[in-house]
Amino acid sequence: MKERYETKVAVFLILTRKVNGQTEILLQRRCNTGYMDGQYDMACSGHLEKGESLSMALAREAKEEINLDIKEDDLRIVSVIHPYKEDYINVFFTTDKYVGEPKILEPDKCDDLKWFKFEELPENITIRNRNVIKNIKKGIIYDDGDFTHQKMAD
Repeated sequence: MKERYETKVAVFLILTRKVNGQTEILLQRRCNTGYMDGQYDMACSGHLEKGESLSMALAREAKEEINLDIKEDDLRIVSVIHPYKEDYINVFFTTDKYVGEPKILEPDKCDDLKWFKFEELPENITIRNRNVIKNIKKGIIYDDGDFTHQKMAD
């Protein structure tokens, strides 16, 4: 019998707001994780747990990591990335609706939380997230590219 493919699922929050007519995105800088430390990542992210829907997982992660209450109905999927060589499916949601003030609740994993203009991302944003944002701007929702840390986005 053929072995079935198994994969892990991670969810990511693209939290936005409008300031003076420009869209800003909240990013956190990773630290002490051993993976892409010093790089900016989405506002929060995490793994799907047993018994959770994707939106339930992301609402939970937003509360645990950045102190925000987000309604599941306010989350909208904007990108799905399947880097199959890593055995992951990454699902990116966006919203600009939340209750609370963003703050770092996991200082052992995140050392900065900052709003950036959507058109002026920091140089040290993860390659995967730079590619996701590029795809969103182009209207590309699904990508099965095997992004690597060396591959630079356009």
